[in-house]
Amino acid sequence: MNKGKPVIEADFCGVPMQYHADASLYLPESSTLLVSDLHLEKGKAQSKAAPLPRFDTSEGIAKLSAAIARTNAKEVIFLGDSFHTNLHAFQLPVIFRQQLLDLAKDRAFIWITGNHDPDLPEYLPGQIVPNYTASGLYLTHQIGEDEAKFSGLICGHYHPKARISLQIRKISGKCFIQDETRMIMPAFGIFTGGLNILDPAIQKLLGKTQIAHFCHAGKIYKFPVDRKIFLKS
Repeated sequence: MNKGKPVIEADFCGVPMQYHADASLYLPESSTLLVSDLHLEKGKAQSKAAPLPRFDTSEGIAKLSAAIARTNAKEVIFLGDSFHTNLHAFQLPVIFRQQLLDLAKDRAFIWITGNHDPDLPEYLPGQIVPNYTASGLYLTHQIGEDEAKFSGLICGHYHPKARISLQIRKISGKCFIQDETRMIMPAFGIFTGGLNILDPAIQKLLGKTQIAHFCHAGKIYKFPVDRKIFLKS
């Protein structure tokens, strides 16, 4: 396994990218930060059904704030499922609404709707859209039938993760997965689960030549997916 870095720089469809170990993606030429699947308020939404702590929203916004400060992004694009449910988006406590407003000062916020939050509230700063184009890239939450033709597509939804076999142990982590024309971003949220990058639901969306950017312990590692180190479970 290579040494890993906090950030890896590479091009995707001719656009320079920075893949960050916190599961964010930064486009330096346009000063644009991409994050996907925050699932804010998931802890509150599931607190009756599962013993999830309720501090995931505060930690999620703090993580977002750190990513914005690190990159000094002038535009932040959320690739859907920013909230765990529509209801909890509309009921977001005032303290968190204000934190989002503060983060949006001096920069543009673009909220792409997702399957968990298809009807976002108007208090959110910035634009609310079903999809978006930035630097010639098509950004959406989940690839629809009418979007299958697009090249230079980046989506979320699947929360890709990977399990890797090393000589002495096995480790798991969030993972960017892409081929030459499509990329699926990992979930940025605190309490988000994930789907193995080798799962058929992900594999049917991508071509044969795939690259994974694997996030683990504050570092990110780049691997071709045909490496035998990737485990299905």
